[in-house]
Amino acid sequence: MKKPRGDAKLKTLPDALQEELFQQLRRTTAEKAAAWLREKYAVSTSTGALSEFFSWYPRSCTLRMAARTSDQLEATLRKMPELKITAKDAARVAQVNFEIQAAQDRDPVLYASLRKGELDLRRQNLEEAKFEESKKADWEKGLDALQGEIKGNAEALKHF
Repeated sequence: MKKPRGDAKLKTLPDALQEELFQQLRRTTAEKAAAWLREKYAVSTSTGALSEFFSWYPRSCTLRMAARTSDQLEATLRKMPELKITAKDAARVAQVNFEIQAAQDRDPVLYASLRKGELDLRRQNLEEAKFEESKKADWEKGLDALQGEIKGNAEALKHF
């Protein structure tokens, strides 16, 4: 889940206060909630920011819950050797679980963002594999050149 911007003060409040603020917004107007927040917690904000927070908070809770569940699933899979699952595969299963739970929120922008993130990760893994292969190819070229130099050299062959 994307971390809120540092200047998004309502989104960076402690979890318990966020829940309290959300419940306050459910019971009253944004103007009254702003006054309550300012008086009780010395946090000044606009009604527009409160409105955005009110729509953001439930989705944020869903994503936090999905992330926790996925982390627990991954940890559980790793502790089950009888499944013979690699750490990478356990992480992939957990990611799919997270995406399924996030998709239940019916947020197409979020789902598209998650899919893009997964594709970017796959692209990065492919680039890393390609780099490793190129390093291996260079190393093998060096060994071939070395072998060509020592071929026929009895003294050098003793050492290899």
